[in-house]
Amino acid sequence: MRYLLIVVLLSTYLFSAPAFNKTREFKQADGTTFLAKAKGDSYLNWIETMDGEVLKYNSKSKNFEHAKINSGRLEASGEKYENKSATRKSSSRVVNRVNIDDVYKLWHVKRRDGSYVK
Repeated sequence: MRYLLIVVLLSTYLFSAPAFNKTREFKQADGTTFLAKAKGDSYLNWIETMDGEVLKYNSKSKNFEHAKINSGRLEASGEKYENKSATRKSSSRVVNRVNIDDVYKLWHVKRRDGSYVK
């Protein structure tokens, strides 16, 4: 019984690894691509673009969208990320960008409280 408990505790630790923090290409639903890094871990995760924008994947739209903090959760805002386009430049004034410091504060709270991303 003791060995089973040890195996369960170790397996839980092994499956909560940090995100793959290397620059890679991400693809939007329309086929456009952009370079970014995955950040975070099982407590909280997000995508950070080369110019420091915080994104979350929206499974309904199949796009990476600007992130927002809502009730202690990091969520997709509904505003699709546009890479190097006129649309992005004009919408950048409208989008309420998340401050990366606020994301890191939220991440530390999630890790301290042990509340995983759902």
